[in-house]
Amino acid sequence: MPSEVNRAAVERRTNRLLDEYGDVPVEKRTQEQPAAKFEELVGYARDGYTGSAYAWVVRRPDDAAPLSDSMSDEAFDDRSRALMILNRGADSWGLPGGGREDGETSEEAAVREVEEETDVRCELAEPFLLRKLTVVPENDDEKRLHLLFVFFDADYLGGEIAIQGGELNGAAWFAEPPSRMLPANELRADDWF
Repeated sequence: MPSEVNRAAVERRTNRLLDEYGDVPVEKRTQEQPAAKFEELVGYARDGYTGSAYAWVVRRPDDAAPLSDSMSDEAFDDRSRALMILNRGADSWGLPGGGREDGETSEEAAVREVEEETDVRCELAEPFLLRKLTVVPENDDEKRLHLLFVFFDADYLGGEIAIQGGELNGAAWFAEPPSRMLPANELRADDWF
């Protein structure tokens, strides 16, 4: 019988989110990893890791800081913007967010991680995607690690971007999609931009 790490926890979390939010798209993926990387991920799972949560934070024009006296009125931009981050070592823009800690819900993790990574405060709306990932080690069909990644829509509440330098190379507000985005961003950008 195959080893199914985190399966019950991921199913429980998925069901809670679907019960609470209704019809949320659920994407299922399988990812093969080298055996050593797989065992490293299983170690994180044994420490309680079941996945991560992210937020598509939107700042409306009225929420932007007022123009400085030295800026002309033509510099005012009446477009809403989405917050995206560039992780260290990455070349594609992603959403702020990260792993759940100490019994947090996905909602609590997303809000905390956005603020930790960017110093921006947000309020979550509903999820736009649940991604269930099954990780398998190369050449071994007896072991499976299950993870859940939750992607929320969110509204900007306050704060100015100040990145967490130990994790990010940058963060920015985008009125148009950047040329390189991670897949969940591309999915949301298709509906938003």
